[in-house]
Amino acid sequence: MFVDLHLHADGIPDQDLATLAYFGVKAAVTCARDAGAGGALELRRHWDELVRVQTIRLEQAGIQPMVALALHPARIPWHGVDDLLQRLPHYFDDPRVVALGELGLQDGGQREEDIFSRQLELAARLRKPVIVHTPAREKASRTRRLLALVKRSAVEPSHVLVDHVNAETFALVRGIGCWAGLTLQPGLLEPDDAAALISKHGADRIVLTSD
Repeated sequence: MFVDLHLHADGIPDQDLATLAYFGVKAAVTCARDAGAGGALELRRHWDELVRVQTIRLEQAGIQPMVALALHPARIPWHGVDDLLQRLPHYFDDPRVVALGELGLQDGGQREEDIFSRQLELAARLRKPVIVHTPAREKASRTRRLLALVKRSAVEPSHVLVDHVNAETFALVRGIGCWAGLTLQPGLLEPDDAAALISKHGADRIVLTSD
């Protein structure tokens, strides 16, 4: 039995979801993502679609659906952030909404950091785990910065999955007690590289994700 803790069902055709189920994926967390550059209303529609539509698609494929919602750092609208953060807790009335994600840093800067920290505060208040995005560009420096913000927050590091980890950031993430997400995807991490990391460091607090 496999559980995929980070995928985006809205970008996966029905046939591919069925293939995941065929090869043993029994449950999956579909996360809010960075697609599109719309405003607050479009982001709310994205959240609604994940909860109302993508859960049904996963169920129809034979996969238990779970949802993570957040303001992805590459999809933060210029207006309406306060309203979104006020609305977000109400989505957790649905038991299928189990985590905040993806949140994190993309380009960095004070605004991204403030919104990341506010979402960490929300996660601590709701007692929910978080799925954290790390960018491809300047990954090490931005990973260090977001880990510093995690340490400063009330969220337990053991409740944090930092995804898109590579050889450069692996030790940083596990060093503070977070889970390290190895995203097996062309351009992010090849299976041989993931195997080498696990062989070198051990499998403790490692999650393989498909994104």
